[in-house]
Amino acid sequence: QQVVDVATQVASASEEQSATAEQISKNIEAISSVSQQSAAGTQQIAKAADDLNRLTTNLQDLISKFRIEVSRSSYGNSQHPEGKSTLAVRENGKIVKA
Repeated sequence: QQVVDVATQVASASEEQSATAEQISKNIEAISSVSQQSAAGTQQIAKAADDLNRLTTNLQDLISKFRIEVSRSSYGNSQHPEGKSTLAVRENGKIVKA
């Protein structure tokens, strides 16, 4: 009878161990999937940062071609004693808007 009891206990413990091992395997698969998704997200963020850096450089290059000049005329009146202000935008040395 003792042998049967021990064999039953071993069989029961073996089933529990098998179920636990299966659960651990499923958890490892889930962790692996989350890690892969995280790596893909990190790659997307890195690409977006590179794209933003490139766009920033392009915008700086475009902006560097323009200069804004404000000039004041020497005449004025009682309402505007400081004179009239004008604004000119230059692109590569040429006035493009005044």
